[in-house]
Amino acid sequence: MSPSHLHLVAAPAPPQAGAPTAIASAPPPLAIEGLDAGYGRTPVLHALSLTVPAGCVTALVGPNGAGKSTLIRAICGRLAVKAGAIAICGLPADTAEARGKIGLAPQDIALYRALTIAENLAVFAELSGLSPSDGRLRVAQVLERTGTAARQDERIDRLSGGWQRRANLAAALMGAPRLLLLDEPTAGVDASAREALAVLVRALAHDGLAVLLVTHDFEFAEQVADRAAILMGGHMALEGPLADLLGQRFAHRRAVEITFAAPPPALRAELLASLGLATEGATARGLISDSPRAVSTLLARLDTLGLPPRTLTLKTPGLPALYDAVTSAGV
Repeated sequence: MSPSHLHLVAAPAPPQAGAPTAIASAPPPLAIEGLDAGYGRTPVLHALSLTVPAGCVTALVGPNGAGKSTLIRAICGRLAVKAGAIAICGLPADTAEARGKIGLAPQDIALYRALTIAENLAVFAELSGLSPSDGRLRVAQVLERTGTAARQDERIDRLSGGWQRRANLAAALMGAPRLLLLDEPTAGVDASAREALAVLVRALAHDGLAVLLVTHDFEFAEQVADRAAILMGGHMALEGPLADLLGQRFAHRRAVEITFAAPPPALRAELLASLGLATEGATARGLISDSPRAVSTLLARLDTLGLPPRTLTLKTPGLPALYDAVTSAGV
């Protein structure tokens, strides 16, 4: 009896809570250089490089089929690389020692559903090679750190989606990893659970953990990520500090969202596209200058097109705008 990916979160005996973080000159928890990987003769990842430093959350986003799952498998040492290298804290990713420094919280809940949170963590403690006394101490530490102590005696199958996600993350921490991989951690959770998870992820990074977040939830990613990486067609299309990427791409521009009473006809949708506005149903989105006259000019053009807006909202461009700009350009 074994939940999926159970072995990926097991690790050698962890250091005690409160141990000092690694010095700045230590190898990063994740360093990928020139990676080529795939399945048989089918290439998936090409010349991919990525570094996730300690104390940093990196959001990895990309279309379905971009290679995100393949990358996670390669990082966990589950897929042989064809070229390049993956190092976990300076160790080759396909070694047992490197795998012991990784905690994976997969998209599918990798827990025994008929056991309680505490019972699941005890199983992971045993798999991590901890003695009974050290295992009990580590379970108590992780329950406290993840805020799951109050629900520790409840069965997984009787918990809400948000608490299951939190327990899934707690299990990934049992081996005291240096690198935490989070695969769609907000799938199936409500707004309050998402907020609680965001606070927890930021706190873990503050403790010095390196976090690679794989997600389609851009709002959550913006809440927690220091860096962003956009994967397209097996290539890293863009990567770096999120604030810097947004500043470089959207200097002196604002995101605009317009809603209409009804979806614009095809011809007028084409005219909106000529203004840099992409339509979806009765909504159009795009970028405009942040000059004082930009909104009045846009409203005048919409009036000329016979498309008076029902609402018009301006905001600072974020990760969704960056993603749209990169994926639409194909670079």
